[in-house]
Amino acid sequence: MFYIKLKVSIIMKAIGMEPQVLIDILVGAKIGVVYPFGTDHRGDLVVTSYALKQAGLPSNMAGAVVQLEDVEETAPGNFVWKFNPEVTLIRPFKVHGTMELFDVEDQLIHAEPTNWFNVEAENAGHAKIDDWLQEYFASHPDANRVPRQELPEEIINLATSFDDWRAEYFEFLYKPTKAQKHELRTKRYDIDPL
Repeated sequence: MFYIKLKVSIIMKAIGMEPQVLIDILVGAKIGVVYPFGTDHRGDLVVTSYALKQAGLPSNMAGAVVQLEDVEETAPGNFVWKFNPEVTLIRPFKVHGTMELFDVEDQLIHAEPTNWFNVEAENAGHAKIDDWLQEYFASHPDANRVPRQELPEEIINLATSFDDWRAEYFEFLYKPTKAQKHELRTKRYDIDPL
């Protein structure tokens, strides 16, 4: 008897938007987007940027998972898609976002441990790492570096996520500014591989 192993692919709904609108959602400044159509979909939604070529902004990039909570028609052909303000930042990946719902495979979506695009969340992530390091060096006054095997997995994940996410994000920027080149290419954490 032969058995065939089937690969199950889970699909998540996604929607494209202007790059600046995506940025506004990532930083927490926007919780609604206007589209000329509605949808019955509610729940997880990957938000992506169109292929617009705007200097310093991401193009064709999946950026986050949000919760679509409601869609309200405010005028004929004018629908406000309302998102929960909580944003799950994901590792950027290439999409061809359109102004209609489309599918992305769940296996492409990798959530970051914090939203590095939101100033408060980023500061909290760095504070968590810094607090752990201060405690470590206070109890190991002769150490000038933390041995890799003594770093907790949570701290490793936060630190590598910060630098890896920034490097990936940089690849999607159209004509990055000089400041973006400097900021996003500079590693903040130096963690030895195992």
